[in-house]
Amino acid sequence: MNEKYWDTLYGETYDIDGVFNARKHASYVKALLSLMEAKVQSLGDFGFGKAALLREFVKALKPARVIAVEPSPERVEELRTKPWIQNVHIQIHNSTLQDFNPPYLKYAPLDLIICNSVFQYMEDGDIKKVTEKLSKSTRFLYFTVPTKKDYERMKKQIAFSDPYAFVRSTQFYRRILSKHFNFVAYNLLESKYQNPPIFEEELFKF
Repeated sequence: MNEKYWDTLYGETYDIDGVFNARKHASYVKALLSLMEAKVQSLGDFGFGKAALLREFVKALKPARVIAVEPSPERVEELRTKPWIQNVHIQIHNSTLQDFNPPYLKYAPLDLIICNSVFQYMEDGDIKKVTEKLSKSTRFLYFTVPTKKDYERMKKQIAFSDPYAFVRSTQFYRRILSKHFNFVAYNLLESKYQNPPIFEEELFKF
């Protein structure tokens, strides 16, 4: 995305979920995974953008290893100048999710990957490939994507629209995601490829 995108969507006009409330998202995940006795020793943020969620997740979870991926060169350089990363064992990659494919993640998948509002900017075919790749690269995926109904709601409530996004149905995303992940909590998915599962209660998995 170019700088016009960032100025348009991340200006002062809107309170962006995952930015103004990033600390609450991190606290929620920390509490939920602590309840399930699931440790997060490795963390990824694929499409980190302004890195608000990444910063708060690192502070809350204190992972030993962090991988940050972002296609925008400006956002990558911005993150590299942040003082808070100086004491973090972090790898920062300027890449799209489609192109990012390090072989070591196949053998040492991460405990948690954040993928916040990224899929709406991908082509249909890319989403299918990236979803499968993510499911084999992490145990948990902290995931959000606006659907058609979400965009309709946001337009009515706050006059928000995103000219850069593909607008898709809820069913479209659920159909692809459910092939590789179980939905186990709000924004949280667990890979079907990482065994044994942490969330075992079948009533809350779909």
